[in-house]
Amino acid sequence: MRTNMLLLSLLMLTPTVLANNTNLANQVEALWQVKNYQAAQALLADKVNKKSKDSQLLALWGETEAKLNNIDLAEEILKKAIQLDGSNADYQHWYATASCNKAASVSMFSALGYAKRCKKAYEAALALAPEHPRSYIALGSYLAQAPSIAGGDKKAALELVNQLKKIDELQGLLLELKMTDFKDEAMFEQFLADKEILTQRPEAYFYRGQQLSSSEDYSGAIGYFQLALQQAAVDDDAVTILAETRYQLARNAVLGQTAATEGIVVLTQYLTESTDAKRNEWAKYRLAQLHLLNDDKGSAQLIVDELLATTQDEKLKHALSDL
Repeated sequence: MRTNMLLLSLLMLTPTVLANNTNLANQVEALWQVKNYQAAQALLADKVNKKSKDSQLLALWGETEAKLNNIDLAEEILKKAIQLDGSNADYQHWYATASCNKAASVSMFSALGYAKRCKKAYEAALALAPEHPRSYIALGSYLAQAPSIAGGDKKAALELVNQLKKIDELQGLLLELKMTDFKDEAMFEQFLADKEILTQRPEAYFYRGQQLSSSEDYSGAIGYFQLALQQAAVDDDAVTILAETRYQLARNAVLGQTAATEGIVVLTQYLTESTDAKRNEWAKYRLAQLHLLNDDKGSAQLIVDELLATTQDEKLKHALSDL
């Protein structure tokens, strides 16, 4: 009788526990949406720890730490989440991402192990959610960028592009775009020639601008960022890229010592729309640099004084002191 009562009690308890987790997950995900990751971290603080056996709570915590760029903790927590439940594509995806970030932050001798874990988890995420474009994009990007010793395989990456096009043509084209190293303008224009859907969106111009920026052609990069900003914000992906375009245009204005006024305009708009507190601090630092480039020392000094009084970012403090 006692056994039956205990089983009945557990059955009655389970929906409540699940409901509590669902409510908590909804709250955390709402905070992620507005990039208030510190608030999400605080919300989880007294509900989960390293001894927890709840894979969902661990995954929520691990993903939050990943978004806060706490790489070591995120990788550790998400590893435990997939050990408890390896059948969840989201957990596998975020563990893979954390492992890739970890690989980029450790010595060359340690990086290979984390990179292989990253690939394995992305493959698991794809196997678990073959209908999800995210899985193709993540694994395809890894295969295209990783060295062969870590499982990189450009041919396999292109196969994933073709598979993704059958599921979501736009996302497949965007993945192909990210993977293509354009040698010159003619190659870029040829790529776009029969892809009208890309010419009406900001991504192609943004990625081309990023390529030129990486080769220190800042004026050329700014030209493509300007083209990107002329495109419509047709969906959430476009909105995200347009916001990043404003930030990158301003950054390239600083690096190229040019287009300061335009940089100030787009970065001011970026700051009015962004909810990422940590990124906004660096955006304000860039804004101060642009004011200096524009010979407006007063506006630059106001920004510097405000940041020095509020930031907890030691790297930013050093940058401000140098400025």
